[in-house]
Amino acid sequence: MLTKYLDKIYTFLIINQESSFSKASKVLGISQPAVTQQIRILENFLGVNLFERKKNGVMLTKEGQNFLKIAKEFQNFLKDFEVKIDKFKHLDMPFVIGASPTIGSYNLPECIKYYKNLINKDINLVIKSNDELLKDVKNSTIDMAFVTKKKDDELNYIDWIEDELVVFSNKPLPTSIYLEDLSKYNIICREPNSSTRDFIKKTFKKYNFDCDRLNIVSIVHNSTALKFTVLNAQEQVVSIISKMVIKDELKEKKLYSAKIKGVDLKRKIYIVYKNPSKDINAILNFIQS
Repeated sequence: MLTKYLDKIYTFLIINQESSFSKASKVLGISQPAVTQQIRILENFLGVNLFERKKNGVMLTKEGQNFLKIAKEFQNFLKDFEVKIDKFKHLDMPFVIGASPTIGSYNLPECIKYYKNLINKDINLVIKSNDELLKDVKNSTIDMAFVTKKKDDELNYIDWIEDELVVFSNKPLPTSIYLEDLSKYNIICREPNSSTRDFIKKTFKKYNFDCDRLNIVSIVHNSTALKFTVLNAQEQVVSIISKMVIKDELKEKKLYSAKIKGVDLKRKIYIVYKNPSKDINAILNFIQS
């Protein structure tokens, strides 16, 4: 491939600039035999002699003069490329935080303001599923993420807060109900691949309650849609959601919540990152202080 000859072309340009192999070796920081070897490789590749040795140095052959025109195009490209690299090195890249939909919409917006001032950088918030976030953190396309599940991988996980899920409805409910009581209501739930639905299913299974016993009348695809579907229903419907999502509606008595007796519906939210950095450490120290 041509790329393996790029350093030889650069050597050619320096020799032409200095009119000397020995002076070129000093500029390049390599031995004179190494300079000679690089030109020999380039000449063999091109099938021509590029330099003619004289008593006071070297001069280009006719073929060398023709090749110089092409080599100078490479030199101009190199200068432009160096400018772009320098700009890239000094570019203040935004810090990217990922979050699952509920966390990103309801837990993080206020926090982001503090984090931004803390690290003195713009912060981009990316909303994705837990699995997608973990993959992006592993691939270094996201700096850190807030997730509700761990995987047995090489990433670093830090406990953040607990997220409490509650039974809620558009009509008044008893302050606490038995798990079996859920079978009496029309239920709206999240989609099958939702981390919230998966958490609820696994939790109920611990208490020997099969979700197939629920009378599911509708399925929605995010917490906000779930909240408003229940809120706007004509008949009484019931669902389970993060308490954070409906805290304002509970205060205003637009929605009503209940706890399930003897059932713990709290789940941990984790901060996950791949490698520590100055910005990550600053945020973690602020959170843990």
